[in-house]
Amino acid sequence: MFNAIPRPLVFADLDDTLFQTKRKMVDELAQEPYRAGALDREGKERSFMNEEQANLVDWFLAHATLIPVTARGTEEISRVKIPFSSWAVTTHGAVVLTPSGAVDEQWQAKIVAQLATYQTRIPELQAHLTKAFKQAKVAAWARINSEYDGTAIYLVAKHTDSTRLDELYAVAQQVTEELGLDDFYVHTNSNNIAWLPHCIEKGLAAQYLIDKLRAKQGSVPILGLGDSLSDHSFLRHCSWFGMPKQSQLASYLSNALAEQ
Repeated sequence: MFNAIPRPLVFADLDDTLFQTKRKMVDELAQEPYRAGALDREGKERSFMNEEQANLVDWFLAHATLIPVTARGTEEISRVKIPFSSWAVTTHGAVVLTPSGAVDEQWQAKIVAQLATYQTRIPELQAHLTKAFKQAKVAAWARINSEYDGTAIYLVAKHTDSTRLDELYAVAQQVTEELGLDDFYVHTNSNNIAWLPHCIEKGLAAQYLIDKLRAKQGSVPILGLGDSLSDHSFLRHCSWFGMPKQSQLASYLSNALAEQ
């Protein structure tokens, strides 16, 4: 008699993996929006799936346990239109949410303790970046992303004009060199530059959750999906992983193989 086959665990990045902004779909990928993926702060549809992505998401929801692993914060993930029903990793790994939507208190205690020394460093970095953007006359902004009732998690900077990313990257590089930010690592992907403490990483949170779930479920298959280089931090903990063919990670892999 066969044992029941366990539902695979699918750890998936969201933005540019399961959906993308309408602007990117139409202007960069020449695709048609098919189904809403996420709403903006005003409750309007902003990100969309194409038909193939929608079918993939539906398949995962029907036959696997779909677990988002995202840079989105807890407020942002609440605006995602995919009906997740299990765990979630948010805010670049700073937060682990239980299936009920509550914060995993064990992970919270660990992260808050590790971030104690960053509570002055992150605001100082924000002030330095804001001043540098102003002096260089670059229309960009730097924002602190916080969780746990005001704990500063990391800093993100974006340009108001996504066609002028050279300006954004130049100032970011200048500030990083000036401040000698050895206690941060920098993640870049299109119009998004983030300075993250080393304790904040999708891979660390995913490994914590995988260990927790494997203790209960045993040898359940674990799959991973992500689009950016930073996603490799959690994809490497999955038994199998993949990426969209049009993604930062796929481009990097193709270029690396071409140089062999």
